[in-house]
Amino acid sequence: MQEVYTALVVEDVEDTSNYIKQRIEKLCPLIRDIQQAFSIDDAYEKIKVNHFDIIFLDIQLPKGTGFDLLRMLSDEGKIDFEIIFITGESAKEFTLRAIKYSALDFLYKPLDDTDLILAVNKATEKLRSQYFNRQISLLLDRVGDSNINKTNKIALHLHNGIVEFVTVDEIKYLEADGVIAYVFLRNGNRLTTTRNLGYYKEMLMIDYNFYPISNSLLVNQDYILRYNHKELQLTLNDGTVLFASKRFGKSFKDTFTQQNNNGSKVLRSIAHLWKRMLE
Repeated sequence: MQEVYTALVVEDVEDTSNYIKQRIEKLCPLIRDIQQAFSIDDAYEKIKVNHFDIIFLDIQLPKGTGFDLLRMLSDEGKIDFEIIFITGESAKEFTLRAIKYSALDFLYKPLDDTDLILAVNKATEKLRSQYFNRQISLLLDRVGDSNINKTNKIALHLHNGIVEFVTVDEIKYLEADGVIAYVFLRNGNRLTTTRNLGYYKEMLMIDYNFYPISNSLLVNQDYILRYNHKELQLTLNDGTVLFASKRFGKSFKDTFTQQNNNGSKVLRSIAHLWKRMLE
């Protein structure tokens, strides 16, 4: 007998809430009981007295955000469900990056049927591993009011619904392999993520010192020992040798030379320039 699940849709616009509920009912038959809440207080009261497996949570709500609701529940130890965020196209970039760092899913309105099915399937798979508390804690730290003492962790999607929490400083480089990416750590371990390199590239380039040396390699600059532009060969401080593409080799040479000359971190504007090159 297949396991069935319960859900709560937290969305303040009634027509939108009804639409989301109808799409879940039609496309996700294993979710049998779907309730609705139209405000933070309404959602909080329902979650206090009912168990839900999945919360479909709008980010912008009257008198606050979905993050405010999660903080209230987290403070009381009531996070025992998976989260799928639902947001509009105007959601702030840093908010979406925080969600991605936490290995949580988000869907844009109006819902794409395929994206909804995939998000629900991942959520039900992850329910067995019960990582939600750590993921929500990581998320709330990233969207906090202060940038002081921010977490330096990232949650990585692995196979079978496993989520690995890794300190970003431990990552030497990432390598693309089709729809997956390998994450190489300082301790010698290699993790295989179920997300492609592009999923991690933007946030690691913006928030940390990661730079692409080819379309398939994203390197943590803190581990770079030397770069031989003639051979397009980059050596890390543990002896690992990587090769840059011609396209990125010159840009990397100029960047690495500038860093050596002035002894400072590479300017953030270069990361944004490279990001535009990839688009």
